[in-house]
Amino acid sequence: MKHVLNQLVQLQELNFALAEHRATDPEARLKPLEESIAKLMEKLPADVARLYNRIQRNNPLVVAPIMRGNCGGCGVAVSSGTANDIRAGKEIFTCQNCARFLFYEEGLPRQPQKPAGPKRPLGAGIARFSDVNLMVPKLVAKTREEAITEMAQLLAAQGFVENPDTLVELALRREAMVSTAVEHGLAFPHVRNIEGGSLTFALGMKSAGVKFDGDGPSKLVFLIVIPTAASAFYLRLLAGLVRTFSAADARAKMLKCDSPEAMWKTLTALTRQHIQ
Repeated sequence: MKHVLNQLVQLQELNFALAEHRATDPEARLKPLEESIAKLMEKLPADVARLYNRIQRNNPLVVAPIMRGNCGGCGVAVSSGTANDIRAGKEIFTCQNCARFLFYEEGLPRQPQKPAGPKRPLGAGIARFSDVNLMVPKLVAKTREEAITEMAQLLAAQGFVENPDTLVELALRREAMVSTAVEHGLAFPHVRNIEGGSLTFALGMKSAGVKFDGDGPSKLVFLIVIPTAASAFYLRLLAGLVRTFSAADARAKMLKCDSPEAMWKTLTALTRQHIQ
């Protein structure tokens, strides 16, 4: 049954990709994605397909990883015996609490556990999702893989993620499915199912652009790490960033920045209207 579970994971990624394109470009050609989704649905056993559709009507997260012994969707504990059976892939298991399909994947990227101590107040707007130390005014990268690697290493160096190599691998796997490049020289490579932490992104810029896909090079590249619990909310962040940088003057102001501090100040000001 492992092949069925792999189909479910791929189906969920395609559905998220469809939602991403609708959020970033409602007029994008979506028929190839829709056809791929339909073909995958046809391959699933009828009872599995019915359950998938039923869960998806209420929540876009249908297939959840096991994280630290818990369902990544609702947080309810999964017994070690069930976790071992899921890892073996001999049959399909669902969470007893939320009914999501469960899967086990080795070495998922993690955000480090923060030490106990006084909690910082939650930031407002874009400060909830990034940091001045995650701004890169001049990417060294010349290729898509190099850009993703450069920013993944920055996220790790600043303590926002562990195992950056796995982050790069999964981000490139997602790019191979459907490119995250959109109009106006923007790209949003990302990885889901990050263990722990919060929705976070690094922003890298290159005036000459980096070739992702689509009509032209991407000059503003956002590498986003998405905890399972934020899988749906991240679409709001994505839409806010696209609305902000669909304006040519906003892109021009960002690309003029020559330091992380200038980038952060400009990003904060530009996104204030669209990201609360």
